[in-house]
Amino acid sequence: MQQPTVTTTLKRYLTFPFQGAGWTGRFVTGSALVLASYFVPFVPMLFAYGYTLRIMQQTMRARELSLPAWTDWGKLGVDGVRVTVISLAYVLPGLVVLLGGWLLQVAIVFLWPALTAANPNRGSATDLLLALAGVTSGIAVVTLSTLLGLVLIIAGLVVLPTATAHFVARDQVAAAFRVREWWPLLRKNKTGYLSAWVIALGLASAIGIALNLGYYTIVLCCLTPFMSAPLYFYVMVVSAALFGETYRDSTDLMNSAQLPPAG
Repeated sequence: MQQPTVTTTLKRYLTFPFQGAGWTGRFVTGSALVLASYFVPFVPMLFAYGYTLRIMQQTMRARELSLPAWTDWGKLGVDGVRVTVISLAYVLPGLVVLLGGWLLQVAIVFLWPALTAANPNRGSATDLLLALAGVTSGIAVVTLSTLLGLVLIIAGLVVLPTATAHFVARDQVAAAFRVREWWPLLRKNKTGYLSAWVIALGLASAIGIALNLGYYTIVLCCLTPFMSAPLYFYVMVVSAALFGETYRDSTDLMNSAQLPPAG
């Protein structure tokens, strides 16, 4: 049996949202939810997030890619809430560091004048050094907190698909935080996850560039917001399928490594 090439595999991921029975209505429904989130923040996206988890679950169980039917909306909404909580938890440390750095800088800006005002040698070289120290401290705090915060956010986002897939596989929010369970899967299939990230980020970047260019054209500038909804939904479903299959491949690799040698 001939092994699929990189081109055919990539084509399979990129075209599956437009194949299968009923794909048109299913794709339009998801795009409409993304568009609705522009006017009603957060709530419509919960159902879209839940739908991507359904795609991820489907790709874990079957090799055929397709858009599932929009059924059991209550479950979609609940799953959307659960994956949102998981996502926030993984980026929260970085956000806390970023926010803490900015708050500390604001405190320095407001408190430093009071400290310099109490200096008996105002206007002297000492006073100038104090002012310079305050500016330097503020810049240092913001720079360090920004760098550390971004590193933590990126680290959280890198492992988030594996943690999310493990949550989907176990249907337990706590499973997303059982690092000892899903970390071996990530480590076993590093190349697979790297490839999935490259495809997902490349697709998102290409669409982002295209949308930004649309804002600079007279004809498309008004239509770009409406065009962005189906494009964003497209990235969501393709990414869900990518990481769902990658998780399944990781599980297969782990299981095969644990099998006793033949003979």
